[in-house]
Amino acid sequence: MSPQNTEPTIGLSLRQTTYLLVQGQLPAYAGHASYENDLKPKFLWAYRAFVVLVCASVVALVAAKIFPAEWAALGPIQHAVVWAALAVLTLEYGARLWSAPEAHPDFTALDAGDQDDVLHHAYRAEYVFSFLGLVNVLTIAAAVYGLLDPGNDAWPAYLVVLSLFKFGRYISGLELVATVVKNERQMLLATLLTLGILVVVISTALYLVERAAQPDIFKSVPHSMWWGIVTMTTTGYGDMTPLTGWGRLLGALSMLVGIAMLAMPAGILANGFAEEIQRREQLLVWQILSNLSLFKNLDAACIAEVASALKTRVLPARTVVVKKNEFSDAMYIIANGEVEVEIKPKPRTPVLLKTGNVFGEAGLLENKKRNATVRTVRASKFLVLEMRDFHRIASGHPLLMEKMQQINQSRAHQPT
Repeated sequence: MSPQNTEPTIGLSLRQTTYLLVQGQLPAYAGHASYENDLKPKFLWAYRAFVVLVCASVVALVAAKIFPAEWAALGPIQHAVVWAALAVLTLEYGARLWSAPEAHPDFTALDAGDQDDVLHHAYRAEYVFSFLGLVNVLTIAAAVYGLLDPGNDAWPAYLVVLSLFKFGRYISGLELVATVVKNERQMLLATLLTLGILVVVISTALYLVERAAQPDIFKSVPHSMWWGIVTMTTTGYGDMTPLTGWGRLLGALSMLVGIAMLAMPAGILANGFAEEIQRREQLLVWQILSNLSLFKNLDAACIAEVASALKTRVLPARTVVVKKNEFSDAMYIIANGEVEVEIKPKPRTPVLLKTGNVFGEAGLLENKKRNATVRTVRASKFLVLEMRDFHRIASGHPLLMEKMQQINQSRAHQPT
């Protein structure tokens, strides 16, 4: 029972290191397992420092524009802070642009000509014209415009507020919302168009029945559309209200239809959130499995069978997962959390297993007793592969059984 995936450290070039620092992940073609076990602890602090610096720069630029009086109270230091924030965002944009080709999954396998094409066109152009790439450019331009002419209160200087969208890179909840809206955009657009059509139709009908009674208020269909929008969204400002019986009947119908129409996007988004979260959990399981030595180099069909057979188990902190001397009947993969292996006599340094590590795999071959107790250090989530499921899958994939036997032999004297 020991941490998996102990491949040698990946050697990174300057551009690859830059990509790692600004993206928080290795280039697409590099081994994820080596990153988790060796590179991530070394670069995590630098990536976090980079994120804090960028977020602080965004806050400084936005605060300087939308709170001018309060910002001016800081005195001479305010200009230095804004210039420093601008320098950070400019450096970030340059770093992302320069390291963008590292997102190519097979960059190092390309010949010189193809690498040059990737460097100067595809991935860098994709970043330049991406939403956040355009936000970066507009933010930098607006900040420069405001610094060159501090007294100018024109609208271009206020484009710095667009930099708030950059938080979407670092706050998973915001990124999840954007992904769900993008995935469900067709259904949301259909709902929006339907609502728009109903507003026009009902506003036209109300204009026809109210124009004689209130000619100064319901002057035309476009004027009546304001009433249609605030009524169907159940806002109800009260500045335009029908007086005739038919008008009030239309108003009541508009409110009922509006409630139903506004409920549809809520249902669409709720379903979209559930599907996206499930998809991400499946991708996480696949990523964990594909990077474990037991499942490396196996075909996709085998990994898919294992993934479908896994059962989820969530345990609170300081809870026993498996006990010493009980019979082994399952393998545990730590999807999120940390456990401690209790070995007697206890070693000076506790044996800790973290996310991505495995224990209990040796017991899948034979129902033998465990020789260590495993207890959660904090609340942890496990993916459990039971013995009967393993043998069912291995019967159709002999390579899986062969790899398990090799691992079992290599760890014959380790806790299981």
